[in-house]
Amino acid sequence: MDASFWDEIERSRKLSGAQRMSESLRLFDEAARRMLAGIKSQFPGISDDEARRIRRERLDLIRRLESLP
Repeated sequence: MDASFWDEIERSRKLSGAQRMSESLRLFDEAARRMLAGIKSQFPGISDDEARRIRRERLDLIRRLESLP
């Protein structure tokens, strides 16, 4: 792992709980936007509503898989 990784870890350790929560939400929003862009790339011409439905299904699948023993 390079120095920038450890710098990010050190920066994260200095954040307050509220700052960590805010950063977590920001990162989730970014991941959700990227997922939506990937779905729209995979299915050109798909409607926004349909793309969000597929994203929701994929997130549900991820949650189910993560809950397996």
